[in-house]
Amino acid sequence: MTYLKLLLIRHAQSEGNLHGKMEGQTSTALSALGRQQAHRLGKTLLTTLPKPTAPSASGSSPPPLFIYSSPLQRAVQTAQVLLQALRAADCPVQWQLADELKEIHPGIFQGLTWAEATSQYSELCDHLLSSLSWYPIPQAESPTVARRRADAWLTHLLHTHQPGHTVWLISHAGLIQQMVSAILGCDRTWKIPIHHTAIFEFHLASTQWQTLSEDRYNPEYWKLQRFNDYAHLDELVDHSVGD
Repeated sequence: MTYLKLLLIRHAQSEGNLHGKMEGQTSTALSALGRQQAHRLGKTLLTTLPKPTAPSASGSSPPPLFIYSSPLQRAVQTAQVLLQALRAADCPVQWQLADELKEIHPGIFQGLTWAEATSQYSELCDHLLSSLSWYPIPQAESPTVARRRADAWLTHLLHTHQPGHTVWLISHAGLIQQMVSAILGCDRTWKIPIHHTAIFEFHLASTQWQTLSEDRYNPEYWKLQRFNDYAHLDELVDHSVGD
């Protein structure tokens, strides 16, 4: 059976994460630890790719590999480490930046630590802590809008790619939560404490499940291979928070 192999990957630790900032769509570089994490990630992902072989008589090529990355610096630098590892191993790859993969915008909290937010917007923060019901943060992207963005990007991806392709998406914790929910067909979004460089790996035998009947419920069509997997970071300590 041929599958579309789809990996959702959170970027490595950034300087903003290190200092506990709600980065949102601001753009900071990877920290020293983040660079180590990205290199560990690259080594792990290389082991998942088919071993290169001599060209066959039919001239068949290796399965296509595509990388899409958020344009924010912490994601781009993570992707660049992966690209360097792939090129050093002579693995052909196509890569592209995608604005749709940016983190969810936290509005007026962007760039602040929670301590700074509570100091500057104490009444708003008190309200957010007192209830789970959604309350608008000025200039912020709402959960509904973020989910629509994730749904739209997933639809675009499934129309662009097919079983036999391998796709790596480098994005951010907030948006990955929405995308995981969309891929699994959930009518709600689950809170997932997504670690830096964590991998979510899905194998899809069909990219048009909406047109299937009984086969929609055949688990051989859809395989969840890895979920929030960051075992490659064993022995690296990461105490940072944020997106």
